Amino acid sequence: MSRKRKPTVMSAIDIGSYSLKMRIVEIDDSGNIRLLERVTKPAALGRDTFSTGKVSYETVEHICEILTGFQQLMQEYGSRHYRALATSAIREAENQEYLIDQIKLKTGLKVEVINNAQERYLTYKAIRENLPDHQRVQEEGVMVVEVGSGSVEMTIFHQGLLQITHNIKLGHLRLREVLSDLEKRTLDFPQLLEEYIESHLDVIDYIKETYDIKHFIALGSEMKAISRLCNGPEAPEGTNTISLESFDELYREILEKPVEYIAEVYQISMDLASILLPSLMIMKKFAQMTEADQYYTPLVSLSDGIVSDFIDRRFNTSRLQEFNEDIQHQALNLLRKYHADEKHALDVEEKSNILFDALKRTHGMKDREKFLLQLACKMHDIGKFVNLNKHYEHSYTLIKASPILSLSEEELEIVANVSKYHSSRTPQKSHESYLRLKGKDRVTAAKLTAIIRLADAMDRSHRQKISQIKVKQQEKEMIISGNALEDTLLEEWTFEVKAEFFQEVFGIKPTLKIKRKMSNGA
Repeated sequence: MSRKRKPTVMSAIDIGSYSLKMRIVEIDDSGNIRLLERVTKPAALGRDTFSTGKVSYETVEHICEILTGFQQLMQEYGSRHYRALATSAIREAENQEYLIDQIKLKTGLKVEVINNAQERYLTYKAIRENLPDHQRVQEEGVMVVEVGSGSVEMTIFHQGLLQITHNIKLGHLRLREVLSDLEKRTLDFPQLLEEYIESHLDVIDYIKETYDIKHFIALGSEMKAISRLCNGPEAPEGTNTISLESFDELYREILEKPVEYIAEVYQISMDLASILLPSLMIMKKFAQMTEADQYYTPLVSLSDGIVSDFIDRRFNTSRLQEFNEDIQHQALNLLRKYHADEKHALDVEEKSNILFDALKRTHGMKDREKFLLQLACKMHDIGKFVNLNKHYEHSYTLIKASPILSLSEEELEIVANVSKYHSSRTPQKSHESYLRLKGKDRVTAAKLTAIIRLADAMDRSHRQKISQIKVKQQEKEMIISGNALEDTLLEEWTFEVKAEFFQEVFGIKPTLKIKRKMSNGA
């Protein structure tokens, strides 16, 4: 009889724009969670970054004091596992690197600065655990909008699949800081605020006509307070919906009111009162793109997503596979958006998967690298939408401009480079894009590039002539065999050209052997 393992204690730390949050949980062998501690401490990082571009020395000291307290709590609970993440306030600070270093030296905690795509990914993991009947909601169409301090994250799921995702720098605190001078020079600040918000949303006006969206989910640290203000103090604990009527009533009541009046009447802090109108206006503008009859406000945070992600990776859950499928579908949508050859891309991906698996003992890469390769296969030709000449350069640029859910900046750089070098150009240390990769990532990118180039060569004509490929490795040679009904001279010639880089990377000579079959099956 197997011995039951001791539950794992894990801490999730979220260093946000105006607060630091920590959640300490106990996780059993089945992935069930028991909350041990939840702590929130205010800190004005966003106010510093969005107004001056830097986090002040005093704020850094304050952050370190809070994190030292967090660390003491972690020790008391015996939490050996932790993940500490920082978002836009630190990400956009000019002194980001010094700040992270100071935290490490003074607290011993390693803080990871994540991008918008990673933040969105973790938040959606938290939503999925807290959203009743999430599959039906995604099938019917749902817009998820997270109103943050520095930016707004918007994603649409339709027919059960992730369709589009955008990051727009319209966070409530950023709006207040950016427009603070103009607020003093106008008698109609709400009108000014509305115009400013709308000027950033005109590029997504197409959403209402393109997608039939039945549901609207609003996220953000202030949603608990907004829900309470809309539903009233008599609403049951845990109420997570807001009717359109109650939302509009609150919106009208505060539209022309000064911050001091809002804080006094609604008995809320001045900080919350100052961001209430921008938050409501942002929510209203996005919700108008949908046909939702209510706002759904699950009270989830980034720390909830950190815990969910820890469980997914530790237990390799089915939920993790579903998220990975969403991410691959996002890449497929980009392929379709830029009118690339989908049959060719999927054929290259299929052949790349076969080569990757056959070379496992040789390349030493894991499933995550295979995942990145699959993304690159789908998007390697999207640059042809810009220009057929040097399309691979444009593929790189488009991928870098299209953050993929869950990918770090380093991983996105790998995918973009693999897509760039899939054609005839060979990675060189003198190339600016290749220099952006760190040492280990350069090796990974080179290995994946070598694989995708062979796969791409085997469909040089974009007619999927070669099928049923098999790989046999013997000493210093890798023999790839396949069947074809048509002439494959173009594919074989391209393969020979691209085989040189593969041999340089892996020390193995690839050879392509095609068996021609007559169209009548003979």
